[in-house]
Amino acid sequence: MKKITIPIAFLLVCILLYSFIYKNEPVNNGVTADRILYNGKIVTVDSVNSIAQAVAVKDGKILAVGTNSEINKYKGDNTIVEDLKGKTLVPGFIDGHSHFMSFGRKNAVNVSAPPVGPVKNIADIISELQKFKKEHNIKDGEWISGYGYDPDQLAEKRHPEKEDLDAAFPNNPVTLTHVSGHLTVANSAALKISGIDANTADPAGGVIVRKKGSKEPTGLLQEHAAGLLKRRGTEERKQPTFEEQLEALDEQQTFYASNGITTAQDGHSGFETVVLLSKAAAQHRLFIDIEALAGYQIIDKILGSSEYKFGDLKDHFKIAGFKLIADGSPQGKTAYFTKPYLTDVPGCDHDNCTGIPTVTQQQFDDAILKGYKNNIQTFVHCNGDATIDMYIHAIKYADSALHTTSLGRRSVVIHSQFVRPDQLDTYHNFGIVAALFSNHAFFWGDTHTQNLGVERASFLSPLKTAIKKQVVATNHTDYGVTPLNQLFLLWTSVARESRTGKIIGASERLTPIEGLRAITINGAYEYFEEKSKGSIEKGKLADFAILSDDLLTVPTVKIKDIVVLETIKEGKTIYLKK
Repeated sequence: MKKITIPIAFLLVCILLYSFIYKNEPVNNGVTADRILYNGKIVTVDSVNSIAQAVAVKDGKILAVGTNSEINKYKGDNTIVEDLKGKTLVPGFIDGHSHFMSFGRKNAVNVSAPPVGPVKNIADIISELQKFKKEHNIKDGEWISGYGYDPDQLAEKRHPEKEDLDAAFPNNPVTLTHVSGHLTVANSAALKISGIDANTADPAGGVIVRKKGSKEPTGLLQEHAAGLLKRRGTEERKQPTFEEQLEALDEQQTFYASNGITTAQDGHSGFETVVLLSKAAAQHRLFIDIEALAGYQIIDKILGSSEYKFGDLKDHFKIAGFKLIADGSPQGKTAYFTKPYLTDVPGCDHDNCTGIPTVTQQQFDDAILKGYKNNIQTFVHCNGDATIDMYIHAIKYADSALHTTSLGRRSVVIHSQFVRPDQLDTYHNFGIVAALFSNHAFFWGDTHTQNLGVERASFLSPLKTAIKKQVVATNHTDYGVTPLNQLFLLWTSVARESRTGKIIGASERLTPIEGLRAITINGAYEYFEEKSKGSIEKGKLADFAILSDDLLTVPTVKIKDIVVLETIKEGKTIYLKK
């Protein structure tokens, strides 16, 4: 066979022709972006925490991420181009746990301590209530409600009692809700209307705190005891119309967006809330994603309806799962522990005061089994380690009863405030998500140290240990328990500094990028949405927050002062700081 040879000159000509024909072919295959953001520091939060300069958006999704020159190739005649001018762009924040619908507090008085409210002593509480009564022209017989009081921040260092309120409000039933939401103080008028007196028995999962040496109530109602209050029928307030409710939803969404949040949670939804959010979604009135946790008590109603479905994100709304509340508040001394509190606990007259479980083990087991049977993601409020033991027992019980494994179900322990190291090992083995709450280090780190001791207090919200044990952990504000500010939240996870400047568990401090992952990609994982959001990667939703400073390089103390300048949801600006 004759050997065929190709002259070198001919090959060179072919190469030159190929180069001439294809050198200007666009790498974007003719696709142009709707919007380009360039010349910034883009913290992608991908698997290796890549940093980019620019991002291109098409049809609400991320088209490409890269350098300025790479992304410029996607620019077309109609592309909106935004120069970031070196500012930092991060994924939109994903709320691990808050109460989106808490805007209903507009009809109540803020009696919180600084920096959230103005109250420093009980006299301040009375003053704020009186001011509210006058401004709202509240008549005798009508209820007055305050929220956010914190006895550990009051000069008196105690809970208000009914007598503190009676003199100023002899003819109005008055209630004050503890900052945690787990305790309520009622004045004599409120107790009388509700039929609560010395002969009233404590309800299951609750305590009516009595005066020492007697059965007379002090006015403090713990956990389920607050459910004995009978407010309905006493106060006739005009109910908002559907359009007014939609307007309130608009305001609340904008408030969340102003904090860089593109996915929010309503942490304990009643049926009316589910109906309202579903209607709002159907009318395309939602512009951030809202994940509702249906209260456990309404799940049969949802399961029995053809209108609602768990786990289906549609038109920015999803019923993500159900919420069960299994104990109380550590700062309120109602969280349930295996070891006792070290200080006096109201309502407990013995030496081994460990808190209040608000469900029995049987109720816990039945709830988790029902969730697993119906493929509903389970979210349970557990602050104390004894309550977490109960949840773990219920998960094992459900797995055994169904002959399945909980791996893949992503059961969530909301707060996990005082989880033990051995329990985190179980989280890893069973695929349990730890929804942690590092703001406690600032707001109640000093209180927890006093009530629980240094060792337990130092391990509150152990985000660093969770990472080491390969447990997926998110971080949250529990708004309105603490402010919604996500940069302040990130700061508390990095600094773990208390109100008095003490470091609460130095070994649990995160790096800024670890803190950012907890409120972005890990938050997406909590909702089974990590493939569509939580990081800045091609194909994911174009959900971004533009910040005033670089959270990765500013001094730690400055992280909490960073401001959200712009929030973008699916490529569209939904908040722009004025």
